[in-house]
Amino acid sequence: MTVTTSPATNSAGVRTAQDQTRVPAGKLLHSGNAGMIIYRVGQLSYEFAAEGRGFSVDLLNYVNENQVGVASTFCYEEVFGVRDRLHWFISMRVPNDYRQILEMVDHDTDYQDISLIDRLPEKGHGNWERIFIDASMQERVLVPQHGLDHGHDDGDGEPERRLASFVPPAHNQTAQPVSVQLNSANAGAIVIRRAQVKYEFRKEGRLFAFDWQEYVNQALPGRVTALLYEETWGRQDRIYWLIHLRELTDYQAVAELDRSQETQQRIFSKPRIHPTKGGGTWQKLFLPGSIRDVLLQPAAPSAAAAAG
Repeated sequence: MTVTTSPATNSAGVRTAQDQTRVPAGKLLHSGNAGMIIYRVGQLSYEFAAEGRGFSVDLLNYVNENQVGVASTFCYEEVFGVRDRLHWFISMRVPNDYRQILEMVDHDTDYQDISLIDRLPEKGHGNWERIFIDASMQERVLVPQHGLDHGHDDGDGEPERRLASFVPPAHNQTAQPVSVQLNSANAGAIVIRRAQVKYEFRKEGRLFAFDWQEYVNQALPGRVTALLYEETWGRQDRIYWLIHLRELTDYQAVAELDRSQETQQRIFSKPRIHPTKGGGTWQKLFLPGSIRDVLLQPAAPSAAAAAG
């Protein structure tokens, strides 16, 4: 089974992850409207990389078409990092919805056919279990940052909507209009930034994270949308920014904004720690060396499927 989709591009004419599925954009879950994200990483074997991309495209499109309103999955490739490492965002509303995916994995014969079909007929035979390096598949649960009053609510805060989402969706974190927000479906590239907040400054660290991202969101609407998440059922006080870019070159605008004198004064030089805790700026909030960026671009499904 090979999936072919028509190109889906954003306002900059850049290919986006929406190209990986035939589900209409309005029915997709993504980093902006989801209540939680299962963030999965896997390392392809170099000799089976093309087949691995084809498998990923086939599987995620089947999941998307058969789990509309429950889960949406997109695949990205790591850029300027580890070659042939794939990243997936599986967006859902609530944790309990994962049971429907497990039901499909266990009992859906079409799903099992995609997983078990021989994808290596001329390379010794095998399926995804040979294609990916053993023990390379890792998952984390990312939840939109909650517990701080960010004050933006477009209706998802109504009681009946709250029940439909594990926590308020991340698109509520910013005053940037939803109509111009970028997310895991319509972004041309994503920088996933991870940071470990020191336990003693857990609230101060999150407040800094919100201040920085909203400053960026207000300065670069339509080009950048930064949203904040925290790792759940994983490492305590590890946070993630998803910095969604319209296109890769828009990261230069983020870098220039960070270097500006106004940003230094309003964001980076601002006192963040109360004098009773010793005082200080953002530099004392995080475990040294823990802030790391990985650049992701949507995998190209048509090329991957053809190569496979």
